[in-house]
Amino acid sequence: MMVCKSSLLVVAAVLRASAAQNTSAFDLNALYGPGLSPGAEIIYSSDSAYAAAITPRWNLYDVPTYYGAIKPATEADVQHIVKVSVQHNISFLATGRGHGSTSTLGTLKNGIDIDLGNFRSVSVDNGMLTAGGAVNFSQLFEPVNNAGKMLPLGNSRCVGLVGATMGGTVGVLQGVLGLGVDYLESVRLVTATGDLIEASKTKNADLFWGIRGAGHNFGIITSATFRLHDLVNDGKLTSMDLMYPGSANKTIYEALQGYDNNIPNALTLNVIAAYNATSGEGYMVVNVVWFGPEADFAKEIQPFLAAGPIANNTKTVQWTNWWTVANFGGYSSPTAPDCVDGQFFNAYALDIKKTDPAAMTKVYGDIVAFARANPGFSGFFGINRYPETVTLQVPNCETAYGYRDTKALVTIQSSYHPNATLNDAANKLFRNARSEIQATSGFDHLAVYVNFGHGDEGPAVWYSPEKLENLMRLKRKWDPQERFSFYQPVPLHYPGPAGY
Repeated sequence: MMVCKSSLLVVAAVLRASAAQNTSAFDLNALYGPGLSPGAEIIYSSDSAYAAAITPRWNLYDVPTYYGAIKPATEADVQHIVKVSVQHNISFLATGRGHGSTSTLGTLKNGIDIDLGNFRSVSVDNGMLTAGGAVNFSQLFEPVNNAGKMLPLGNSRCVGLVGATMGGTVGVLQGVLGLGVDYLESVRLVTATGDLIEASKTKNADLFWGIRGAGHNFGIITSATFRLHDLVNDGKLTSMDLMYPGSANKTIYEALQGYDNNIPNALTLNVIAAYNATSGEGYMVVNVVWFGPEADFAKEIQPFLAAGPIANNTKTVQWTNWWTVANFGGYSSPTAPDCVDGQFFNAYALDIKKTDPAAMTKVYGDIVAFARANPGFSGFFGINRYPETVTLQVPNCETAYGYRDTKALVTIQSSYHPNATLNDAANKLFRNARSEIQATSGFDHLAVYVNFGHGDEGPAVWYSPEKLENLMRLKRKWDPQERFSFYQPVPLHYPGPAGY
């Protein structure tokens, strides 16, 4: 049964938000202070030190609002905050590294931010990694690599490990290692009743299934333990950036199409199409990642070399240093968009099983035309082709992750200064683009990687129709009051008629 985000789901979000809004101003110290450890902090949103004391949000689009933040120092603190909040019907949201950007977060109004900034410990021992709930990917590079190991990570060094893992973790290591979520061994989690439990394949196994793909819906993960993988290709990868004029876009999409049904596990293709406001022209960058012998590299990417790049940046580095060289070194820049907090960033995405050059050429042309007509809009159209062979080695029923047969992820996005007129026009542009690509995607419905979802798609899209039934059962068991329902929420029941 296929379902869409319906009025019932919207009503549930409104009721949760209204409950928080109807809570009059109160004394956070009096309410939460008794029972907190000496190391915990309470910060009001009106305090002058508030912005500096909490973990900043990366994105300011559709943001949640808070009475204040509480920074727990211990797991017992997290339990206490949840219990008090539930007792007084106060909405709350736990934040790790602050990169959650779905518009559903904006349904939280006047709640409590449980800032996990003190949960940043990292331990590597005997092939296993244990990390706190607010650890980001870059913290793992040195300890994991020094142990002679690897772990699938996302494409931004600044994103939180746990937040990404709960959705699946996709990225450039996926072809050789698979999904990050498949390396998760166990979590320590505070539930909606304030209980601290462990979830794994042997403890609370049903919950552990749901956490691996929809974990934001079931609790606050204070720490997670992962199995690590031995180094592939001695931990070396070759990263090549190829730049093209925007006029080459159809040729590039045709080259990409050639990898739809035949791509080596060692090869990842990241195609970026954007607009340069200074030159007034579009441009394209293809970042190619290769985990194999350098002598074999060129023959695997001949279609892109034959397309006549106007610039080439090729470097072989340790896997931990891909971020320092990719996109002509732009990913490691201090001003790299994925690491600069406080942006107004609007994004849409979808999964695809096949590449349609005509549809992608049309979308890219629309984005460039829109950017030319709207100064300050920096449109971006990205396609990440990750080999799926290793991902498919894990049975689909093993986790709640919805789309193991995805071949590429498409993102359509821009950052710009808040402007209601521009925002409305950009949303129309992006939704049309998403629909046009979906029509030729190879899926018979819209499919979206949950962590990249805009927020308007609905639970059957985020989690797939076949996984939603079991997720709703788990939601009724572990969070019947929908305390954890501000991030791509799983409903308690089917929210409406079939469709998307």
